[in-house]
Amino acid sequence: MKECNRIIESIEHFYGHLEIGCYGSLGLCSVECKEAAAQRKNEILEFCSRI
Repeated sequence: MKECNRIIESIEHFYGHLEIGCYGSLGLCSVECKEAAAQRKNEILEFCSRI
């Protein structure tokens, strides 16, 4: 997750230059295929419902 957070922080930094607000983030570590993402579907949907 540490690496994911660094990437998210970089994206948020550039959003700031573009005056784009960031309303949340979700790190999906160890998701390397669609089957792995499917296992986290509820987590992803819950995150999307909040933003």
